[in-house]
Amino acid sequence: MVLHRDIFWLGRQWAVTGLGIQAVSRKLEGKFDVEVSRLWDEDLAQALSSEPWFDIDDFTEALELARKRFSETPIRFKAHPTDEK
Repeated sequence: MVLHRDIFWLGRQWAVTGLGIQAVSRKLEGKFDVEVSRLWDEDLAQALSSEPWFDIDDFTEALELARKRFSETPIRFKAHPTDEK
């Protein structure tokens, strides 16, 4: 996947874009991109840490900058219990 057209920060391995955080390498085909709505998930780095290519320092910087850029935590709606089947 190509990087989003709006690039706010470019690190060695990660970029902060209009999508959120994207891996710079095209070889990864967008598989590890993090959309804005997921920036506040607690286990983002942990989920990637098993990948041999993963640079935790670059990712941490990208995550910090992305959270500042998109500083408002998105509202998440839970399904109402009566809506579940």
